[in-house]
Amino acid sequence: MSETKRPPALTRRGFLKTTGAAAGVAAAAGAGGALPQLAPAQASASTVTAEGEHTVYTSCRGNCGSKCPTQVVVREGKVVRVSAAELPGDDAPRRRFCVKGYTQPQRIYDPDRLKYPLRRVEGSERGAGEWERVSWDDAIDEIATKIGAAVQEYGGTSVAVWSSYGSYGVLNGCMAGYMSVGYGRFITALGATVLGAGADYAQIYEQSTLLGISGNDQTDIVNAKTIMCWGGNPAEAYIHDWQFVCEAREAGAKLITIDPQYTASAMHSDIYVPIRPGTDGALMLAMANYIIENGLTDEDFMKSRTISPFLVKEDGTYVRMSDFGVEPTQGPISSTTGKPTTIDPNVVWDAQAGEARQASEVENPELLGFFEVNGQQVQTVYQKVKDLITEYTVDKASEICDIPAEQIEELARIYATEGPVAVLTFQGLGHHVNSHHNFKNLAFIAALTGNAGKPGAMMTRGTCGMYPYNSKAYFMGTPGASLTGMYLPQIMETGKWGAQDLNIRVLWCCNGNVLSCESGRAELIEAVKKVDFVVCVDVNMTDTAQWADIVLPIPHAYETQDFDPVCATPYPTFYRKAVDPLYESKTDIDILRLIADKLGMGQIYDKTDDEFLHLVLDTETNLAYGGGYQAFENNTLGRNWSFSDASKIDTFKSTASGRLEYYIEKPAPRNNFGQEVADYERYPYYENAHEAYWDNPLREKYPLMGCSQHHKYHVHSQCAYTPWLRELEPEPRIKINAADARERGISQGDVVRVYNDHGYAVLKALVTEGIKPGVVSIPHGFQADQFIEGHTQDLTSVVMNDFCSNSAFYDFLCEVERCEGGDR
Repeated sequence: MSETKRPPALTRRGFLKTTGAAAGVAAAAGAGGALPQLAPAQASASTVTAEGEHTVYTSCRGNCGSKCPTQVVVREGKVVRVSAAELPGDDAPRRRFCVKGYTQPQRIYDPDRLKYPLRRVEGSERGAGEWERVSWDDAIDEIATKIGAAVQEYGGTSVAVWSSYGSYGVLNGCMAGYMSVGYGRFITALGATVLGAGADYAQIYEQSTLLGISGNDQTDIVNAKTIMCWGGNPAEAYIHDWQFVCEAREAGAKLITIDPQYTASAMHSDIYVPIRPGTDGALMLAMANYIIENGLTDEDFMKSRTISPFLVKEDGTYVRMSDFGVEPTQGPISSTTGKPTTIDPNVVWDAQAGEARQASEVENPELLGFFEVNGQQVQTVYQKVKDLITEYTVDKASEICDIPAEQIEELARIYATEGPVAVLTFQGLGHHVNSHHNFKNLAFIAALTGNAGKPGAMMTRGTCGMYPYNSKAYFMGTPGASLTGMYLPQIMETGKWGAQDLNIRVLWCCNGNVLSCESGRAELIEAVKKVDFVVCVDVNMTDTAQWADIVLPIPHAYETQDFDPVCATPYPTFYRKAVDPLYESKTDIDILRLIADKLGMGQIYDKTDDEFLHLVLDTETNLAYGGGYQAFENNTLGRNWSFSDASKIDTFKSTASGRLEYYIEKPAPRNNFGQEVADYERYPYYENAHEAYWDNPLREKYPLMGCSQHHKYHVHSQCAYTPWLRELEPEPRIKINAADARERGISQGDVVRVYNDHGYAVLKALVTEGIKPGVVSIPHGFQADQFIEGHTQDLTSVVMNDFCSNSAFYDFLCEVERCEGGDR
C-alpha cells in the first residue's frame, strides 16, 4: 500500500482525550442523561409535551436546503426530543422530517462537540492535530493582533473570509459569502476579501442567476404526468419531494430516472436510463433535435412565452427598439444590483406585416428565418440555436452517452407528448466542469415543448421564495475582492487576482467545511498551508478545523437565535434559542464583536441581536402585510406573507424578458479575472467534461469514471459522527460494478485503494450491479479520519469552468486495486 499523503489528523479518540469529552458528555446530558430519552419511538411520537416540558418552534439547520420547521421539546434545560412542526391548513402536507433531523439532539450532546477555544501547539505542524486549550481572552487577543498587523501592512483584502452553505442566518450566516449582520459588517468595514462556495454553482449561476429559472413549488409535482429524476435521488436524498412524487405516481404519473447509479428512485421508476456521467447535455440536445425533426414542438408556447422569436444580430446581441431610435426607459429596481433596470423592448419579425416590430405588439411572430433589419442581417434566436446544435443527432448522443438510440427517441417522445413533465434536477446534474451548459439545454427542450410555466411542468423544483429583508443592515462599506474560494491555490501562488495584487495573510473559515466539501482538497490544503494565520469557527472538529491555527467553538442551531430568509417552506426559518449554548461556545456575531472591539471598530455592532433582527425584518412592506419580527414573536410559526398560490408556478417573472430564456445575450462570468468569454456561453451547447470523458487518453491509465452520492444518512459532513447514523452506515465504501470488481480480483468488503494523479483513498468495496460498468461512486460527507487513508475529495481537482466557477466533484478518472492483505 502506498504511503499516506496527508498528515496524521486528530483522531476521534485523540480529540476526546484532548477535550475531556468522554467524561463531559454524560454531564452535558444531565443526571440520568437526556440521550436515553431520544429513543426512535419517542422521536416520532406525538408532539404533546409532558409536565415540566415545553416546546420551542425552530428549524433544522441540516445544510440540505430543506430548513424543516421543527418542534424541539425541552426538559430541565436540555433538548430531549424533536419532531416535525405541525403546519396549519393547506400547508399540512408539507410537514416533513428525516432521520438526520431526528438525530440533531445527538449533535448537541455528541462527544465530538468543540467545547472551548483550541490553539495549535507551538512548533507542531498545521494539520498534525496537536492542540492546547486557551482562554477566550487569549484567543481573541491573538486573532485581533494578527488581523490588525495584516491590515496595517497589506490592507483589508489581506484578511479573507471563506464560507459555504452552513448557515444563511441574518446574524451569523454567510449567504453569498458575507450577507449577514455579523460577517457583512465586519467584512465591509475592513474591506476584507470574500471567498465564496464553488459547490453547486453550475446550477445556481447558470439556471437561477443568468436564466432566471426558479422552478415550481414542490407541491406542484403532483400535477405532473411525467416525472424525470435527472441527476438526483429524491427517494433517499430529498425525501420531502418524494412524498409528492409518490402522490403523482398514485394518480398515474410516469417516473423516469436518468442516473449512472441504480438508486432507490431508479428502483421505483418505469424507465431507468443508465447514462454515462457528464454526458447529460448531449442527451438533451439529441432530444431537442428529435423533437424538432418529428414536429413535436409547441409553437404557440414558443411564440408567446419564450425568447424563440426574438431577433438576434450577427454579433449575438438582440435587436431592440433602441435600434429604431426609441429611447429606453427606466424600469423597476433590480433586487440583484439595487439599481434601476433599463427597459429596451425586444423585436420580432411580424409574419403578417412582413416587418420587424416590438415583440409585445405581435401575435404571430416568425419562429424561423433570416431577415434584414436596418441594413443588418438578423435571425431568430430559435433559428440560430437550431442550426448550432444539428451535430447532436440521436445516433451521436447514443455513442456519447452509452444509451441505445431507441431509448433516446423514447425519452424525447415522452417529454414532448406526455406532459406536463416535472424535471427534478437536484445537483448531480451540475458536478462536472462542463455541466453548466446542461441548464441552457434543459431550458431549450422545455421551450420547445411547453414544459415550463404551467402546473406540473418544471425544469427544477423551486423554493417558497425569499422573505423580504433589509440587506442594508449588513453593510458598513464594500467588501474587497469577492471570488470563489477554489481560486485560493492560484492566489497563494501568484499573489494576484486578475491584474490586481491580492496578498492573503489571514484566513477565517466559517459556515462550512470547505476542506471536506469542495473539490480539489489536496490542492486547497497546500494553499491553506501558505497562509500565515488560519482561524476556523465551527460546532465540531472538522476536516477544515484540523488545518487551522485557532479553532473557536460556536453553538448548535438549537442554541442560537437567528433568522434565515430563504423559504424552503412557506414558513421562514426563525431560529429560536431552545437551550443555552453549551460549554464555552459563542455565536459568530459575538465572536466578531469581541474582535471588533479589540481592533477599535466596535461601533459597527451598535445594537443587540434583537435590535439587529428588528432592523433586518421590520421593513415598511413587511410591517404593512403583518410581517416583520412581530410575526415570529411568542414562539409563533410565522408564514411568508409574500408567498401565495400564484407563487407556486414559475411564470418567468425573474427573467429580463418575462419569458422562458435559453439564450444569454451578454454572458458575464461569475468571477471576472480578465478571462475571455466564449461565444458558446450564449446558447445551448455540449462539450466533454474536463477529465471524466470516455475518449480521454488518460483512461488507458485510469479507466474508471468517478462520482459520488448524497446518502440519506449524511448531510454533507454535518452528521459525520452522529452515533445513530453511524450505526446504520459505519464507514465509507466505494460502490463498484460487479464486472469491474471481478476484473480486478475484488470481492465484497475487500479493502481497496482508489487512486489517480490527484490523490487516493483507501476504503472497503461495495460490489454491486447497481452502478454502470466503468463507473465508481464514493459517498459524500465522511471525514478524513473515517477513511482508512485519504479522502473522497483527494481524488478531485480544483479545476473549474471559469465561467461559472463550480466545484467539479464528479469530473475525475481513477483506478481501483485490491490492497495487499485487504481481506474482509
